[in-house]
Amino acid sequence: MKSTSDNYLENIVSLCPIEICHKEFLLQLFKECRPDLAFIGNIEEQQKEALIFQQFSIEQEQLNTMYPNAEFNIVMFNKEPIGRFYINYGSLSDHIVEIGLLESYRGLGIGKKIMNMAIENALKMGKNISLQVTWFNQGAHDFYEKLGFKTIEDNGVFCEMIYTI
Repeated sequence: MKSTSDNYLENIVSLCPIEICHKEFLLQLFKECRPDLAFIGNIEEQQKEALIFQQFSIEQEQLNTMYPNAEFNIVMFNKEPIGRFYINYGSLSDHIVEIGLLESYRGLGIGKKIMNMAIENALKMGKNISLQVTWFNQGAHDFYEKLGFKTIEDNGVFCEMIYTI
């Protein structure tokens, strides 16, 4: 049974395909979701911003190359962009490529709602769903475990997690 907060979120949280107009937002989100970038030091702010933009551009290019058939979405809250959700639909298994929300929208149940939608969709299709989480992102790892994902491989950099039917 859905809670009142689930029904509330259902009415104001949506996904929309990424468009050119989202580039600035995605760069802002990239910065917020990468706390390691704060450690870049001993260079001028303009150089730092150029380096971060370069890293962002490389990431976008790699994701498009590695997952040419993925669905790249912006998470919308009251018609405002607040995050990203990238998912690659496979014939036997779906793979969550990226999920990230602006810091001010974390902990409100939005990520849980999106993840549950992806899980439900995979289960309806008789598929597993997987993702990777970096070793230093313990909060995300714990979040995925609470949703029912299990670690199937830990290579020291990433943990591969899977939700099975």
